[in-house]
Amino acid sequence: MLSFPARIRPPAVVVGSCTLAIAFNSAYGYVPGFMATALRADLGIDRWHVGLLVSLYFGCAGLASLAAGRVCDRIGGRFTVVAGMAFVVVASALAAGVGGYAALPVAGVLAGLGYSLNNVGTNVAVAGAVTPRRRAVALSTRSSGILLMSALTAAIAPTVADRWDWRWVYGGLGAGGAVMAVVALGVLRDDTGDPHELLRRRSHRLPRGFVWFPIAAFCLIAGAQPLLSWTVPYAEESLGLSPAWAGILVGASSAVGAVAMVSTGVGADRLGAHRRIRLLVALVAGTGVSCLLLAGGQVLGLPVAMVGVLGGIILQFASIGTMHAAVVDRAGPAVARATAATMTGYYLGALVSPVAFGAFVDGVGSYEWAWLILGILLGASAVAFRQAGRIAPAD
Repeated sequence: MLSFPARIRPPAVVVGSCTLAIAFNSAYGYVPGFMATALRADLGIDRWHVGLLVSLYFGCAGLASLAAGRVCDRIGGRFTVVAGMAFVVVASALAAGVGGYAALPVAGVLAGLGYSLNNVGTNVAVAGAVTPRRRAVALSTRSSGILLMSALTAAIAPTVADRWDWRWVYGGLGAGGAVMAVVALGVLRDDTGDPHELLRRRSHRLPRGFVWFPIAAFCLIAGAQPLLSWTVPYAEESLGLSPAWAGILVGASSAVGAVAMVSTGVGADRLGAHRRIRLLVALVAGTGVSCLLLAGGQVLGLPVAMVGVLGGIILQFASIGTMHAAVVDRAGPAVARATAATMTGYYLGALVSPVAFGAFVDGVGSYEWAWLILGILLGASAVAFRQAGRIAPAD
């Protein structure tokens, strides 16, 4: 069995390793959408079949989040992340090795279980490595891994799937997952042997009214997730872009979004724990406005639609990074349980959204009404986060 010295690593190293771990695991939430055209042509499936892969991934992550929180309280953030990456490796080997549609839902389930562990484990690891004054930028950086991987796969996955084989994409995710399991084992602090810390985690109660965070997170991801998983096919089918250019558009949006996410984290830290919830409300509302621009994209033209894609992806992930900081602000020692509760709502929203979006577009024959509905959901999320902001920060 691999063994590494149990010494404290610099916060930047911990945050960097958590960022990469989240990046490789999160790819299952949007890669099927990026490869939707190739998957449909090769496997003879409909849009809702593609959406189902994403829904299963996020749904299983949501259903397993509370259990993942309990697991993390017992084994600590380090081994929780390693276990999460092991699920990614198995899922990727199944998808790439077996091929065919039947293997893909199973792979999505396994990757979703891994994501439930990785989200909780990386939050605990980052929260333990950085001071509260740097919390928002650290957690935003961690979440920026999702955008960086989105930018990479949006630019590469459609082309690889179209010219060669979509299974090569899953194989690459598995290789990255294996590397990150070893990195997490060597970098993250082993926090399993501290009885006092374990007692604090298990005995601390979440504040009254915390339920608004899961509600807001549900509406946030239900409204925003298709901005990643469906913008490539939307750009191809509604805006007339080629698969390569559609991928470049989304990839460039994600790359810019990664920078904006970290910059937003810096601003949120300057605002402090009491005021950054207001920033979160504004970011979520702005994401809703971006969906409204996409709803009018065919009428208003390609430049407006591109603004909607760019703004929606940037603001969505700036919102998510700030949300994690706001949750940890109010959790006290119960970071694992607070993350698990919030992400349960988040992933249940993601369970509904991708497949419902695909089925709705299949039924209506147009993307416009679907984007409008997402804008309404994001407005509801902004209201719910405003309610959650009434809870006083723990530190």
